[in-house]
Amino acid sequence: MFVPDATSAEAGKNSIVGGRQAGGSGALPRTGFLLLETDKQLIRDNSHTVRDALFACTTRPQVECAVAFARYLSFTGLNNDNYWIFLRLVMTNNPWVVDELLHDRVPRLLFSTIRPDTELIDAAFEMLFSRHPDEIYEKSLESVLGIIQNAYFDPDDGYRIRRLTIMDINALGKYLIKDKAQDFPINKMLLDILDRITHVGDYYGEQDKSVISKHAFNVRYAYFDHTRDLVDAIPEPLLVRMNDMTGVSPEEDYADLMSSRRQVRRDVHGRFMKKE
Repeated sequence: MFVPDATSAEAGKNSIVGGRQAGGSGALPRTGFLLLETDKQLIRDNSHTVRDALFACTTRPQVECAVAFARYLSFTGLNNDNYWIFLRLVMTNNPWVVDELLHDRVPRLLFSTIRPDTELIDAAFEMLFSRHPDEIYEKSLESVLGIIQNAYFDPDDGYRIRRLTIMDINALGKYLIKDKAQDFPINKMLLDILDRITHVGDYYGEQDKSVISKHAFNVRYAYFDHTRDLVDAIPEPLLVRMNDMTGVSPEEDYADLMSSRRQVRRDVHGRFMKKE
């Protein structure tokens, strides 16, 4: 996020003051450029309030605010300018917010049009690191796994963008659900990612790649082998399953409104269609 230096901040404040004086009755300036600069300054000055309203999701009003913003973003669509806001809303891990953001999109394909870079892959792994199995909402998990699956489709190419570690493999493997079939959506994605990582170094061999490849194989093997468990390949503390306790819901009337909206058909632009 851009942080203004003292000069630009002072200039922004002066423009606000000047605009109010010009308006005569305390009104903010209404001309295009000055209004834009005023808005930027207001957002900077109240960044904590804006952040809490959109991303905290710890109270019902915050969830309702985040849901409304997610609906707006879903309508505008994901692009190279706003995908970080999409990811930040996914990382709220609130089912109401994520459902509204995704609408009818396939979660694993949410970021498929964005070229993976180090920062984006880091953010995806950070979400995996930050929670225990069962804590992440399934659609949120599929969305961030889609980033990793895309990045390491060619494992050597992905490794050039961001080097993998044993901890990264553990962060992936801990979300495998051993008592569910391999075609279960989450298992399917994880097993595919791990399988591709087992081939890292096939064309550009390195000692570090060999270690990563073997560990990815061991984690997959622990899932498929009925005589072993995931704890044979992944540290036990990482495998402790904890249900998410932060899934705050909106007020009942707001939740009813959202549920009724989801029953209404939308056109290709996401707009509600009139009932026939």
